[in-house]
Amino acid sequence: MDKKVFLKRLKLYGISFCISYTMVSMILSVLNIGSVLIEGNIWITNLELMLVCLVIAILMLITDLIRTPDTIENPATPGYIAVMLADVAVPVLGLGGFVFNWFNVFSTQVLYPICILVAVYFAVFAMFYINNKHTEKELNHRISERKEVLKNDKQDN
Repeated sequence: MDKKVFLKRLKLYGISFCISYTMVSMILSVLNIGSVLIEGNIWITNLELMLVCLVIAILMLITDLIRTPDTIENPATPGYIAVMLADVAVPVLGLGGFVFNWFNVFSTQVLYPICILVAVYFAVFAMFYINNKHTEKELNHRISERKEVLKNDKQDN
C-alpha cells in the first residue's frame, strides 16, 4: 500500500475517532440528565470512553486496510456495514461491558450501548457521506469550469 493512501486513511479514522467520541459524550450527557446513568468518577469514565473510541478507530482502520477492492468502490454495502458495526460492537461490549463494567452484558442494560453505538456509527457514516458528496460536487464543478475555459481558449485560437 502506498504511504499517501495509508496517511489519508489514518487521517480519516483520526477524524472519525474525534467525531464519535464527541457524539457519544453528547448522547451520554443528554441521557444522564435527571438520572444517574454514569456512576463513579466522570474523569475515569471519560478516559475509558476515549480508549474505547480509539480502539474502535484502530479496528476500523485495520478493516479498511484489508478490505476487498469491491468495497472500496462502494463502502455502503450491507456486508461492509455489518463488519464495520462489528468493529464498533466488539470494543464497546468487550471493554465497556466486561472490562470497565459500564453495563451488564447479560441483561437488558446492553440495549443502551447497542442503540448508542448504532446511532453514532450511522451519524458518523452520514457525516462522511455528506462530506464526500459535497467534495465530489465541488470537484465536478471545477472540472466543468476548467473544460469551459479550455473550450473557450480553443475557440479563441
